[in-house]
Amino acid sequence: MNTTLFINNQNRHSSRSEQCHGGIGPFDLLDVIRPAEKKLFIKFIHDDIVPPGSTFGIHDHKSETPFEEWYYCLSGHGIMHLDGKDYEMNPGDISVCYANGSHGIRNTGNENMRILVICASHEP
Repeated sequence: MNTTLFINNQNRHSSRSEQCHGGIGPFDLLDVIRPAEKKLFIKFIHDDIVPPGSTFGIHDHKSETPFEEWYYCLSGHGIMHLDGKDYEMNPGDISVCYANGSHGIRNTGNENMRILVICASHEP
């Protein structure tokens, strides 16, 4: 059994997606741990580029087991919606949606918003 892992993402490219969770507009997504065969708690790590005006629709994370989805803003500006409340999101800000929470994001700036999204759960 391997006890360590290194993933070289130098030649991988993001894919263009549309209307994340019923949101508006396109975004680019790179699942940086997709090549990993063994994942214990981290389900995915996405490096997302959200253009101005694009959104990730407000959605619920219904779960009976522990769940976390972390958004870390690397660049750009937007509004993060968490459980009915809006927060200005800027580089360095982090938001977390736990089991049974709701969230969504809107790029309100004039430049791309780059977000690192990390999802962890006990569920397989």
